[in-house]
Amino acid sequence: MDRSSIKPGQLISLTTNSAFYKNLYESRVIAVDKDMLCISMPSYKGLFVPLNVGFILNIKIFTDSGTIEFTTEVLYRNVTERKLYVRMPIHESAPAAPATGNCRFVTITSGKGGVGKTTFTINLAIWLAHLGRKVVILDADLGMANIDVLLKTSTRYSIVDVIDGTKGINEVITQAPGGISIIAGGSGIQKLASLSEAEYNRISAGFSYLENHYDFVLLDTGAGLSRNVTNFIYASDETIILTTPEPHAITDAYSIIKVILEQTHNLNLRLVVNKCESPGEGAEVIKRITGVVRNFLNYSIDPMGCIPDSKLVGRSIREQVPFSLSNPSSEVSRSMKELAEKLCRFPSQDEAGGFHESRISSFVGKFMKLFQAR
Repeated sequence: MDRSSIKPGQLISLTTNSAFYKNLYESRVIAVDKDMLCISMPSYKGLFVPLNVGFILNIKIFTDSGTIEFTTEVLYRNVTERKLYVRMPIHESAPAAPATGNCRFVTITSGKGGVGKTTFTINLAIWLAHLGRKVVILDADLGMANIDVLLKTSTRYSIVDVIDGTKGINEVITQAPGGISIIAGGSGIQKLASLSEAEYNRISAGFSYLENHYDFVLLDTGAGLSRNVTNFIYASDETIILTTPEPHAITDAYSIIKVILEQTHNLNLRLVVNKCESPGEGAEVIKRITGVVRNFLNYSIDPMGCIPDSKLVGRSIREQVPFSLSNPSSEVSRSMKELAEKLCRFPSQDEAGGFHESRISSFVGKFMKLFQAR
């Protein structure tokens, strides 16, 4: 995004993610600086609409050099002067090229709750988008589906609407801050275990759409070993298992790895240790888990890396702004960027000459086969 091309007076069109403000609104640029954009109060058919602080806006600015699009948040408003102040993107992302057609489905899971899985997924997605990848998150956590809450984004539809046939999957995708997209799962994830033929065809077409339009589909699953979780793992191109240095978290991580490998070793499993007090602590946990898995399960799990503990994480959850956007230069954000870069460098199973026999054995085919098995 070329910020230098944004000038006062330029026309803006915008939408919100609020269920109560569904129209296409018009505004103008008033002023711009490094961190903030001041725009005129949006209007619709000549009437001013004083959008609330905290609203997520999808903005298009029509500049002399082209259209600039980004998702942002209303920081504050001045109703008297009819002005809104919105956040400028903290860091400029590489332009997202069309999807390569080599989409990677990545399941993110853990042996127990409370290890920071959803926060990890969101910030990983943001850095992948920063690297120019098209990324969508499917919130597949039945018990704690809250990605929209953490991103302060309102999702009007979910995967349920796709299964029921009232919406196509492209219609349930919601744009979120950081240049990423999200899909609410909700009760639709549970319905995947008992699909009719018509529902099977709808969800299959939906996942095929994602496969053709995105570079990464991140599946944020619930903790533990439900059938839904293991099916996502077996269908995905790779799985990231998140744990922490706490003894019970380590034990639970090993347990889920053991159960997963009982069915097949033809999996790309990666290990990330979160909330580390020091790099040494993280390295020690990785060494312990990878050693036990290698010696007792005869499998080499990829030691993807570790993430430092940080007060910024708790603050970002309270403020509903991912730390990779609010504090992109912090140690915890840099560690997430390194993990995203590493994930981009990993070859897909097809590129590595892995166990895929053909694209029919891709996520869609494997996933549907697993969920049809009663």
